[in-house]
Amino acid sequence: MNTSLWQGKSEITYRSAIAKNDSFDISIIGAGFSGLWSAYHLKQLQPALRIAIFEKEYVGFGASGRNGGWASAEYPTSSKRLIREHGLDSYKQLRTALITSIDEIGQIASLNKWQIDYAKGGSLLFATNKPQLTRISAEIDDEHQLLSKAQVKELVNIPAALGGVFTPHCAALNPFLLCQSLAAHLENLGVEIFENSQVSKIQKGQIVVNDFKVKSEISIRATEAFTPRAWQENKQIPIYSLMVATEPLSNELMAEVKNSSRATLQQACHLITYAQFTGDNRLALGGRGVRYKLFSRLSERSEIDNRMHSALERRARAWFPQLADSKFEYRWGGPVALTRRWQAYLNFDRNSGIAQIGGYVGDGVTLSYLVAKTLAQSISNKPTPNLAFIDQKIGKWEIEPIRYFAVNAGFKATVAADYEEKITNRPSLLAAIIDPLINR
Repeated sequence: MNTSLWQGKSEITYRSAIAKNDSFDISIIGAGFSGLWSAYHLKQLQPALRIAIFEKEYVGFGASGRNGGWASAEYPTSSKRLIREHGLDSYKQLRTALITSIDEIGQIASLNKWQIDYAKGGSLLFATNKPQLTRISAEIDDEHQLLSKAQVKELVNIPAALGGVFTPHCAALNPFLLCQSLAAHLENLGVEIFENSQVSKIQKGQIVVNDFKVKSEISIRATEAFTPRAWQENKQIPIYSLMVATEPLSNELMAEVKNSSRATLQQACHLITYAQFTGDNRLALGGRGVRYKLFSRLSERSEIDNRMHSALERRARAWFPQLADSKFEYRWGGPVALTRRWQAYLNFDRNSGIAQIGGYVGDGVTLSYLVAKTLAQSISNKPTPNLAFIDQKIGKWEIEPIRYFAVNAGFKATVAADYEEKITNRPSLLAAIIDPLINR
């Protein structure tokens, strides 16, 4: 596996695998954000619970330890769709809960003195052509401030930016350090974490881990994109995001770039891109576009794609010509889970004791915290807010190879839409066709 910037800066301490039959009050499958935060919130509500977390690899191995490090208030699907399907009150509750969650993550880290490089500098969505500017200008509300070209330059010196939209509801952090800090904290609370421990079966009252039988009243599947295909039932597919990171930039270069608040960055193109400046002055930038694999196969080869990584490096230098002579030290990638309706889910069957959470579509740093908190409340028989992901019905993806051709055609169409806007300087006709299809 490739090594991310976040993992490359950290020393991984491997924990023991499960070595015997055992029993716990709650078994959690997956030691990423979903599993770790589930254990955290359950311990806050019921300190006496005996909880175990089982991880096939090591804590933070998956998307939780490899992502762009955005704790944002974004949700995978659009606000219009959420309001239409769940009502305005539910949407407002979700927005408030996500915004609150960002601050709570920072507060928990500060209280426990976790060194996770947390900085709440907000987020800038910027436009480099007129169609992008038109698109983002139409989305202004009470939480988003429209910035002129001069105002964008004052915040972050992106020479090509024509304007932008700023929201204060985002924090940058080191996601792998958050995973490791949270795991160590849980162990101090008595939670047992087993690595190199693969769960092969989940059933009422029992799971099977490395051929050992583990009894538990409640089991939580928190495996996200790494959910085995046999468990997916065509309800989610893995989509790869790739990232690059520069060497540490000089203080002089950072002064040219500005961004002293460490606002996260995203260009208003159709193909998703995202970036942050780290605490040690690196630019870490990521994006989508890697081909989806037939039958939802996971592939380590997809994590390193020279064509895509090179394109990301070019994009970084297009944003910041100041980086022309800067070297890129890291290339990495990993999968995120994409549900058919672009919706997260929390499903808890009290009769069987089996819970499933995930489907964050790349917005999981904050959303996993909120979903796990809500699940812990439900398990503990506490009132839960009216949030869209609770008991979310997950639609099935089309059968293969229809899914393969459709998903990859969508990627190509998205790239083509951006090229169309660049050439014509008009809103993409192709995007007008594909946007409703991908439920953004």
